[in-house]
Amino acid sequence: MTSPILVTKLFIPVTRSKLVSRPRLIEHLDKGLCQNQSFARKLTLISAPAGFGKTTLVTEWVQTKGDDGSSPFAVAWLSLDEGDNDPKRFFTYVIAALNQIDGIDANFGAESQVILESPQSPPAEVVLTPLINEISTIPKKIVFIFDDCHLIEAQPVHDALAFLLENLPPKMHLVITTREDPLLPLSRLRVRGQLTELRAAELRFTTSEAAEFLNQVMGLNLSDEDIAALETRTEGWIAGLQLAAISMQGRDDATTFIKSFTGSNRLVLDYLIEEVLERQSTEIQDFLLQTAILDRLTGPLCNSVTKRENGEAILESLDRANLFIIPLDNEREWYRYHHLFGELLAQRLRLKYPDLINELHARAVTWYEANGFLSQAIQHAFAGDDIHTAVRLIEKGALDALERSDFGFILNAVEHIPVAVLESSPWLFVYHCWALLLTGQIAIAAPKFENTTWLLDSISEEDEAQIRKMRGYIAGLKVQLSAWQRDFENTTIWADYAKAYLPDSHWIRAYCAMMVGVSNWDTGNLAAAFESFREAASIGEAINNKRVAVTSAIYLGHALELMGQLKQGAQVYQNAFEFAQQKNRELPVACYLHIDLARILCERNELDQAIQHLSKGIQQSQSLADDRIENIGYGLLTRVYLANGDCENAFTSIQNAKKFIPSPGIIYDMRGGEYPEVRLWLKQKKLNEIETWLQNNPYRLDPSINFKTRMTYAMHARVMVALARDFPNGDSYLTEAQNLLAALFELAESNGWGSKVIEILVLQSLALELAGERKSALAKLERALILAEPEGFVRIFVDEGPPLARLLYEILSQGIATDYVQRLLAAFPEVESEQPKSGGGQILGEEWIEPLSERE
Repeated sequence: MTSPILVTKLFIPVTRSKLVSRPRLIEHLDKGLCQNQSFARKLTLISAPAGFGKTTLVTEWVQTKGDDGSSPFAVAWLSLDEGDNDPKRFFTYVIAALNQIDGIDANFGAESQVILESPQSPPAEVVLTPLINEISTIPKKIVFIFDDCHLIEAQPVHDALAFLLENLPPKMHLVITTREDPLLPLSRLRVRGQLTELRAAELRFTTSEAAEFLNQVMGLNLSDEDIAALETRTEGWIAGLQLAAISMQGRDDATTFIKSFTGSNRLVLDYLIEEVLERQSTEIQDFLLQTAILDRLTGPLCNSVTKRENGEAILESLDRANLFIIPLDNEREWYRYHHLFGELLAQRLRLKYPDLINELHARAVTWYEANGFLSQAIQHAFAGDDIHTAVRLIEKGALDALERSDFGFILNAVEHIPVAVLESSPWLFVYHCWALLLTGQIAIAAPKFENTTWLLDSISEEDEAQIRKMRGYIAGLKVQLSAWQRDFENTTIWADYAKAYLPDSHWIRAYCAMMVGVSNWDTGNLAAAFESFREAASIGEAINNKRVAVTSAIYLGHALELMGQLKQGAQVYQNAFEFAQQKNRELPVACYLHIDLARILCERNELDQAIQHLSKGIQQSQSLADDRIENIGYGLLTRVYLANGDCENAFTSIQNAKKFIPSPGIIYDMRGGEYPEVRLWLKQKKLNEIETWLQNNPYRLDPSINFKTRMTYAMHARVMVALARDFPNGDSYLTEAQNLLAALFELAESNGWGSKVIEILVLQSLALELAGERKSALAKLERALILAEPEGFVRIFVDEGPPLARLLYEILSQGIATDYVQRLLAAFPEVESEQPKSGGGQILGEEWIEPLSERE
């Protein structure tokens, strides 16, 4: 489940009224900034151990630039925490931080946010590329500050920062505060003069700064000797000075205390924390220790954890006392402890009250769950070793996550659950299996179905409603699995079981209907497949499940296209784009819509629009981590380039398609156009290559072969006709081609595959013409034209090249489908569409020298 944005992470921390001014450091930071219209350097790195005033310095620096509109740059701020090791959450907050900039476009980052909706984790460059492109268009200069970067340990997030830094727009500058150097190419940046650095040596308080801090900010009255001694002992470490000052408040023996202030940083810190805590009342000490488990503090949450009613008042008093508590908003509603102070409080809690920790986390769980912060509740359940509560909370959000297609919520949460617990939690087990299957993780999911009896046994016999629900969910899972495994007989059987146990408008029934449609598709029953896909689409619309609606529309549109109904198919795709919108962004699954619509646009010879949709579809598909989609997209792009006569780019697209070979066992998908490389060889007349391909790719028409695969054998026939035309003694190829086409025609026509019927008729006309049977050839072509004209087919004719152009001229001379044939001839490249010098073409008159343009 996607957690709400915690806006306090995006606020620039509030500075206190009393602050030690550090102009020498401000000047140093300024070196990384302005140079004409861009920044002189890419990165400012402030790296030092805890307690050296990194965040305070950056806050002061930003405020010196003016908050009245006079600042030379806009500021985006992100306070990082451990949760930002999740790449999806990290990118979400980066986009949210940029959206805090005044004047930013309301849809800024929309494309990247859509990519993040993918069930799989997209690569950093896929998310950041569109975001960087958008940043480049912003007229303002931007300083983006990542505070507490040392809390980031995940390599994918480090990779994201490195990619952002490498491709940073000139008008953007990064500032990173951290306790340890990030995994970035710092040496290269130094050599190139693109790095400004501040480290512990520069951040330490000088003696004069220490004097100002101790006497003016902290209200002490120390002598110059005492200040110098304390500054020497702490080596200018600001947190040490502050802790020492807190410990000295109310003491009369400051000099004696300073003399005893020795030891390593950690020992000194432990000592001072004990001194600070012991000087607080018992109530405050208990409050500090009990709230140490929280990343963020607010009055009601603290009340729930501490079982008090004065949490807000205590937070305000801690703020006034400078007791290492940092306000996160101007209203002083949310706070956090200084990270160092919080860590030490947690350590003290473990030592003093170890048996209380799990109870404190349980109280936090109660508050977060009641206030709708389910992810934070789950986090505290795990922290409190309450696996059963974590499971309950995940189950609570899992069904909603499934219905919203937020599969990542389930998959990420389950990673923290022991296998034994998962396998004893029936509903979470089922939800997890659904998430696996719907993200294509079949190898992981399949073994889990070897025994499902325990799922039903875990439910009381008296609870009939739960038993029916469980039976329906299990049946739906087996529908999905059997379809993936091409066990279509069982697909239908399990779909009937699912229907018997689930309501009519249930999202699982929609997925079952889609899989039944696929099984019908497999046997060639296109009409039955169409009805199943339409049923799934109606369920998706009825329950407003966007993923179901879009996915079923993809199947439905392609079925219409194969039936020869291009106009209806295109309309289905166009309508589905509305369902693919979520918060003014397209869901990643919309990549299929772009690719499928592009295929129809290509067939209608609207090539520029086809390329636009293919480019967008291929780009979106990268976020789904499904190689098959990119293979389809590049395969279809090859056909579009060939239609434009661009063999060079067609070859490049073929090479790109080969990078994304579908998994073994996946049946050939017609959606990218069959065998794009063979089409290129045909265009280039590479007869040896296509003959070798034909020999290495035998065809079989027996029913054991998937029907869609049998339909792709039209390419085998096309190759045979080409070889018969150009090879000496090609009669055997021609005879075999005619026999194959006759068998394919019977299959396509009897099963309603209208587009294939037209394609086969065109190929039959070419084969008959080559065999000297011109009258029969023209009859086949005429029938193809009659079927194709209402739907606007173009490339199915034009892609066959000059031999078909000559037949079309003869058809035109007979006055058959005159307007349509002229449009087709206009679509041929000029070199391929020359009018025959003899025969019927002469009746067109001397002025018919070249084909009509599309406009003509």
